[in-house]
Amino acid sequence: MQIFTDDTDYRRFVYFLGDTVEACSLECLNYCLMPNHYHVTLLPTGCNLSESIRRLNSLYAQWWNRRHGRVGHVFQGRFKDQTVDRESYLLALSRYVVTNPVRAQLVRAPHEWPWSSYSATVGSASCPAFLNLTPTLALFGEGDTSALQVRFRDYVHDSVDERITDRIRSNERVLGSRTFKLSLRPAVEEAATA
Repeated sequence: MQIFTDDTDYRRFVYFLGDTVEACSLECLNYCLMPNHYHVTLLPTGCNLSESIRRLNSLYAQWWNRRHGRVGHVFQGRFKDQTVDRESYLLALSRYVVTNPVRAQLVRAPHEWPWSSYSATVGSASCPAFLNLTPTLALFGEGDTSALQVRFRDYVHDSVDERITDRIRSNERVLGSRTFKLSLRPAVEEAATA
């Protein structure tokens, strides 16, 4: 089902996303809203992620149903979450998120889609207050912000490793090296017994 029917819907969701990021002490690294779903890379620092997404989806669904004279669910099923190793997958995930409209053939290039963080990340549009560009740009090493933005832009336009893209699309809960996955095992086991 299309959950964003016009610019008003997209704008309101971005507003709710910013509100949720602030209220739940999240870091938002990137986002992309598509006509029937959205992608967002979040680092929880306060509320747990499930609580945060429930809040975001609920705020938007209630508003959307009122605006469109509908009732019932707007989002289908539980959201997909993955724990991602910054070293090996965060860059690929960032590219995956902002190139969604290109893969869906809605636009020819990421900068043409106004409902993603791509233009803010490369410095061609203002950055929403809730969007934290620093973690993504820091993955490109040293340099001033404009140099890092160029590196991000070039990375997004480089060829894509389909194996990584397939893993992002998969149902894997943890994306990273074997060492990274093993490092998470104690925390996962502790959470399971809590």
